[in-house]
Amino acid sequence: MAVSVIIPAYNNADTIGRTVSAAHSIAGAAEVIVVDDGSRDATAETAREAGADQVVVLPRNTGKGAAMSAGVAAVRSPTVLFLDADLAESAALTGPLVDAVGGGYAMSVAIFPMQPGGGGFGLARGLAAAAIRLIGGIEVTAPLSGQRAIPKALVEHLGLASRFGVETALTAEAALLGIPIVEVPLPLEHAHTGRTAAGFLHRARQFKDILRYALLAAYGLSWPALTSAEALGRTAVWLMAFAVIIAFAAATEPQAVTHIIIAALAGIIAWIPCLWISAVWLRLRRPNYVGCSLPGAAGLVLPIVALPLLLLPGLPQDIRAAALVVLSVLGVVGLLDDLYGSRHQARGLRGHLRALLSRRLTTGGMKAVGGLAAGVAAGALLSPGRPAVIVLDALLIALCANSVNLLDLRPGRALKGFAIICAIALLASPGSLYLLGPMLALALVPAPAEFAGRVMLGDVGANVLGGAAGIGLVIALSPWQRLVAVLTLLAFHFLCERVSFSELVRRNRVLAWLDALGTGHVPPLPTREAVP
Repeated sequence: MAVSVIIPAYNNADTIGRTVSAAHSIAGAAEVIVVDDGSRDATAETAREAGADQVVVLPRNTGKGAAMSAGVAAVRSPTVLFLDADLAESAALTGPLVDAVGGGYAMSVAIFPMQPGGGGFGLARGLAAAAIRLIGGIEVTAPLSGQRAIPKALVEHLGLASRFGVETALTAEAALLGIPIVEVPLPLEHAHTGRTAAGFLHRARQFKDILRYALLAAYGLSWPALTSAEALGRTAVWLMAFAVIIAFAAATEPQAVTHIIIAALAGIIAWIPCLWISAVWLRLRRPNYVGCSLPGAAGLVLPIVALPLLLLPGLPQDIRAAALVVLSVLGVVGLLDDLYGSRHQARGLRGHLRALLSRRLTTGGMKAVGGLAAGVAAGALLSPGRPAVIVLDALLIALCANSVNLLDLRPGRALKGFAIICAIALLASPGSLYLLGPMLALALVPAPAEFAGRVMLGDVGANVLGGAAGIGLVIALSPWQRLVAVLTLLAFHFLCERVSFSELVRRNRVLAWLDALGTGHVPPLPTREAVP
């Protein structure tokens, strides 16, 4: 199989010649391309003298990721083999990496032998491994290895991160899409910076670049396949959305502004720890509608942050108590469904109710019972002494929670449904902003990643959002308006039991446009060839 060898190099005149010569001996090596990343020594000249087929000279140092991108742009073979410039003669031993890929959609990565005392304290490596585990859901031995074979089409699909974040990002993004990653132990040698000032400075730069990739990717603001303009646009829209909520509060309920700002900041700070808890500690990863394995209960951040915020002054006692009951119960039953979901035993609300009638408890049945019970308790707090209204409130809260949950099948749908319900409640009564304003700000925290199809809210997140929206409607609407809302939601549930909502969206231009709004993300690979 023909392979193009790409060697990014920066001030490697002492080793690049031997690395190029050894790379030519790799079976199937059709060309060896050296990218001189703005070196100040004779790297380019030495590479030419050693027989490099192409030497791409960058006018200034732009970082490893950019150098690798320049190399990919110059290749002619369908598969590329990235090698570090300091491998010297051991570069000839990397042929098994090409064999491991074998023309399929896969990535092979070299594992270096253990060399005691060769590096620092493992902080950059540990961060890279953690980022791959969080984003991609896999554990790897060599998260920083620059020796890897990968199809050119796959490189172009995933994109290459900037500077030293490139290896971590390649592994994490490939794992996120379900690309097989094969680690191959090889007896390679390369220069060690050791525990010197230069070495620590190099690893500090690595750490910074890896951290930058990991944070931006985890928040859904940027990842390698996006252009800088697209990443900047996502960030600008995200910040503007927070600003719109704050501006609306300032114009209608100024005292709620502080609550909204606190909710936004608390959510942003808690997002990564909560994502780690759900995706790594609880191992809640689920295949999405295109088969990518995503963190499946990213909405855990919502109850964890929202419940303490309800204790802030400003909310009336009855609304605070109702919200505490509803968000607590719906968060717990939603998390149980994420952990132990029994969708294979019953489908849809009707299926879970049938299971309950036949004395078979499913997690979906637990959600239905828990939602109704929490709704009744909230109704008793919000409409004391009015049994009929209490029942109406209970139905409205439970149906709102389940409606948002039903929408959580495609990127952004649950958040859009929650936003629409909140808009109705706020237009009817801006006074509900004390509850819904902070919840809207919290919902914006996972929005970029959720809209991009990189995480799923899960039942724990969708239930909490729907429950909060239901309480907002109870606060804002009159009993007759609540009845209309209940009947509308019942009709929506009936429709979802009869037909596929996704198919209905696909056939309706307005719904299709709304469904696609803001959900542009890297599409799945067109094929999934098996690794030989």
